[in-house]
Amino acid sequence: MNWKRTIQIVLGLLVLSLLIWLWTTLPVSQWIDQMREWILSLGLFGVVIFVLLYVGVTVVLGPASALTLTAGLAYGAWGFPLVVLSATLAAAVAFLLGRYVAHARVNRWISGKPKLLALNKAVSDDGWRVVGLMRLSPVLPYGLQNYLFSVTNVKFIPFVLATLVGIMPASALYVYIGSLGQVIGKAGALQWLLVLAGLAATAVVAWIVGRRATAVLNKHANEPNGE
Repeated sequence: MNWKRTIQIVLGLLVLSLLIWLWTTLPVSQWIDQMREWILSLGLFGVVIFVLLYVGVTVVLGPASALTLTAGLAYGAWGFPLVVLSATLAAAVAFLLGRYVAHARVNRWISGKPKLLALNKAVSDDGWRVVGLMRLSPVLPYGLQNYLFSVTNVKFIPFVLATLVGIMPASALYVYIGSLGQVIGKAGALQWLLVLAGLAATAVVAWIVGRRATAVLNKHANEPNGE
């Protein structure tokens, strides 16, 4: 019997039960509406603050996914291009910091870690292709990837373009999940069915793409000398 798996399932059910209890006892829908209205009331200033915050959180290796969810909640479908542009800009800033400011520190961080060294060599050898694969795969957190790429031979422009394209599936999924906050408490049965169907389809696509990318990356990492 897999006790670890059983414990994970039990904990998951407990968390789900807690969320349901909170949902039925607290005015969550009202709070969500108030938060969304406040963000929208900031107008263009709110967009600028979001971009700067996204860059700052990414550079210090914070949980930028929470901001992606917030973008979906506040801006709906428009949150997708906002997140993609913000995340790409954040990656570019972190990359430049790692290459020109913290180069020695990043090299010390990856030294002694065979898998990271193998991925590092794979990026240096294959450039933007491996960058794109790593963006599609959750093999490493987004913020850490930026610094890993900064000490490879990949050029800045190919890095940025591969990042721009590679982050789209996961960004779409998180933005979509965040946008569900706009229909909470207001949607009818049919609307909820369509929303959940869209969420499931988006999640499946992101999972398939991520799984295939991870398989290719693992092949790179497990090959002798990354070759």
